[in-house]
Amino acid sequence: MTDILPLIAQVLQVQPADLSEDDGVQTMPQWDSLKIILLASMIEVTHGITLSSEDIEQLTSVGAVRAVAARHGIG
Repeated sequence: MTDILPLIAQVLQVQPADLSEDDGVQTMPQWDSLKIILLASMIEVTHGITLSSEDIEQLTSVGAVRAVAARHGIG
């Protein structure tokens, strides 16, 4: 299992060290609906999974992305 944080940072174009569990749509202007779709696509392609629409709707913070990833066996 791999850490999902570098993938989140890549999509948002920030350094992984600059992200906290609470960062998300409320705290980062670049974390918008387009980035959520891009993040979902990157997770699916990188890890060979398919996210449900409910999973995608939950990709609104670092902590939430980690929770979705964990449900799919991604670290």
